[in-house]
Amino acid sequence: MIRDTFFSAPRFVNLCRKEMVESWKANLLRFVMMYGIMAIAFVWNGYFRYNYPQGMIDRGVEQDPIWYFELTIFLWAMVIMGLLSASFVMERMKTKTNRIAVLMTPATMFEKFLSRWLVFTFGFLIVFLIAFKLADWTRVMIYMVSYPELKSVIASAPLSYLGNSGYYWTGLQTWDGLLMALSGYFFAQSIFVLGSSIWPRNSFVKTFSAVIVIIIVYVAIGSLLAKILFEGRGGYGVHQTMSDEAMMHLSTAVFFAMAVFNWIVAYFRFKESEIINRW
Repeated sequence: MIRDTFFSAPRFVNLCRKEMVESWKANLLRFVMMYGIMAIAFVWNGYFRYNYPQGMIDRGVEQDPIWYFELTIFLWAMVIMGLLSASFVMERMKTKTNRIAVLMTPATMFEKFLSRWLVFTFGFLIVFLIAFKLADWTRVMIYMVSYPELKSVIASAPLSYLGNSGYYWTGLQTWDGLLMALSGYFFAQSIFVLGSSIWPRNSFVKTFSAVIVIIIVYVAIGSLLAKILFEGRGGYGVHQTMSDEAMMHLSTAVFFAMAVFNWIVAYFRFKESEIINRW
């Protein structure tokens, strides 16, 4: 009998261990897939970047020319794979047998949701970072052996360039911009977590389709209202009274708040499955 009806740390640890043991094959395959896709992309791009080593030496190239490509891939792959990972949160609720097995596990619904949420949101980020670095090091090792004369140029891509302005290319010019992008990422991911709790089967496709439809509807309504309200009026448009920095901070706070809201709604939707999805 469960005494702590909301959360128990020892029971939660055992539940996480159970989740990892039962899903290690699927998680390993997903890790290998992420690593393989990025490794192939990096090695393929490196073939064209390092094809004329003498020309790079003559031009005095000091920065690895593949960094821009790798950091761009890092951002896009993290978003796409992160959304796909979020859609797997409720994958065990697809069939009747799996639903009963999940619901009969001796743990609270909050612990079950939290264990899955941690694995497929924050756990994904750790695994993705490891896969990215392994793919990057694979590229470095291959081309250091192939082009030993470029050992001073070929290097691992520094992730610090994603949010630090300076002489070299950066993904986002300030750390505030990086924080806003991260909050936007968690907001987008939370939508797919919520979608997974609503549609356990084909969650990614259904959630993506629903988001596209909602965006189209909101854009159409917004465009129509703007046309009705502002068409034919004089003036110089809307004057912005808030600074760019304040707008960035506000956007970050809103994105984080909406992400938390979606996660909470997803939890209560999952909690309802204790009753409505038992059979």
